Amino acid sequence: MFSIHYLWIKKTFIPLVLFISYSSITSHKALANMELPIQYCSMSINSTLLSTDQVSLNFSLQNPYDKNMRLLIWYTPFEGFFSDLFIITNSDTGEQLNYQGPMVKRLQPQIEDYLSLSANEISSITLNLSLVYVFTQGNYQLQLKKNSFNFEEDNLTTFPLFCKTPFLEFNIK
Repeated sequence: MFSIHYLWIKKTFIPLVLFISYSSITSHKALANMELPIQYCSMSINSTLLSTDQVSLNFSLQNPYDKNMRLLIWYTPFEGFFSDLFIITNSDTGEQLNYQGPMVKRLQPQIEDYLSLSANEISSITLNLSLVYVFTQGNYQLQLKKNSFNFEEDNLTTFPLFCKTPFLEFNIK
């Protein structure tokens, strides 16, 4: 590993620093070539209980690694409604629904902010989207706003998980 540092000072003594780090370039190449986990998330809408005041979303996530991991639940469905997690669009009008729930500011994560998952374990949660979005009769599309999550090992090494779920389409009568 090597670094090139170049400092150039004009006559007005305004410094311009150019920093190129070989180690950061190689780490980006390694990440680009790394085999990332395939789809280990799923979402569905329970259509049997669908009404303007009951839109039940089922979300599941699997630990795809052969070791016990922790998931920071912030900005995931496992946290419940403490951030705007979804993009929900009324297909009839093209309008995006506004999130009506709380937004929180955070400090450092605490142990209770993590979900522990054994190797290959699946964890699921059901959320009533009507608690934080105002639905009317019509057709809707739903997708996750954030599609990547990070797992951590006990030694704090992080591993990515890309959650590329398709658009969900549903109709409220």
